[in-house]
Amino acid sequence: MAISEDCCARDMDLKKSMRFGLDECLVALRESYADLPDDAFHRFALEGHMNVATLVVHCLQQHDDFNGSLQYKRGIPGKLREWHFLEPEERFGLWGLPQDKLPKPGQAFPSVPDVLAVHDEVHRHLLDNVDALSEDDFVTTPAGRWPRLCDKFFRAIYHTNAHVRQIWFLRGRMGVDTGWPVQHYA
Repeated sequence: MAISEDCCARDMDLKKSMRFGLDECLVALRESYADLPDDAFHRFALEGHMNVATLVVHCLQQHDDFNGSLQYKRGIPGKLREWHFLEPEERFGLWGLPQDKLPKPGQAFPSVPDVLAVHDEVHRHLLDNVDALSEDDFVTTPAGRWPRLCDKFFRAIYHTNAHVRQIWFLRGRMGVDTGWPVQHYA
């Protein structure tokens, strides 16, 4: 999936900026693992750290949860869980898990093609949901609640980009670095 055509920085408002950031980080995430063979995707290349599969699914779970919340906010009929493309697995949540619950070598992990299929669905639906929002939706704070939608977007974008950097490091560590992807919106 490539960055959408309508991504230039001219005439940028908050909604366009959020859409561009999400689109860009999800394309960068996809580029970081799409050409890996499954054995590299599953390999724990650095002792005490996660493998590429875990980092990717961890990010996608966050975006999938975000997408489900946007569907709910838009009032699309259904139950919150019905809007998700990934079945949540505690081990991919990572944050605050005890060592015995974290992913480990020898466990089963999804294949690259399976993850790419989910990735593309999450990406497409997330951007569709963003397109349906108004500019005000990004800055309005629900009564007595935090954060604003734009705060959630920024966190998702920066969080994903941090893990993309880790994935490229792991690729180099494994010796499967095939070079940088071609700039997708140059």
